[in-house]
Amino acid sequence: MDRHTFTDELGRALRGKISDAELTGHIRYYEDYIAQEMASGRGEEEILAELGDPRLIARTIVDTAGGRTSHTEYTVSEDGYEETRSEQRVYNLNGWRGKLFVCGLLVVLFLIFVVVFHIVAALLPILIVLGLVGWLFRRR
Repeated sequence: MDRHTFTDELGRALRGKISDAELTGHIRYYEDYIAQEMASGRGEEEILAELGDPRLIARTIVDTAGGRTSHTEYTVSEDGYEETRSEQRVYNLNGWRGKLFVCGLLVVLFLIFVVVFHIVAALLPILIVLGLVGWLFRRR
């Protein structure tokens, strides 16, 4: 396998599973990484063997991208590789993690409601008594 086959397989495995901008960013990252390693004297086969199966890499990218979208720009300067990344979080409430999050949120809100209710219920008689005492002994 050569680097073009590697990036083509990676692109096919990612297409439709992540945004086009993110797909382009990942492809550029691997192209730049391979080019840099080759420029430092390493062989293409060695680099690709180290990276592994592009479909497995794509699976990892898709799995870690769940619940967020991002736009990544990659540039190569004379000093080396630079990455500029801006990220926007998007929460997916349809998966099991999203449903677990919603359930946890509901439990926390319910517990807050119960605690506030008990505090008010405990303080209400005291406030009523203090109000009556103040009203009875108020100077006229």
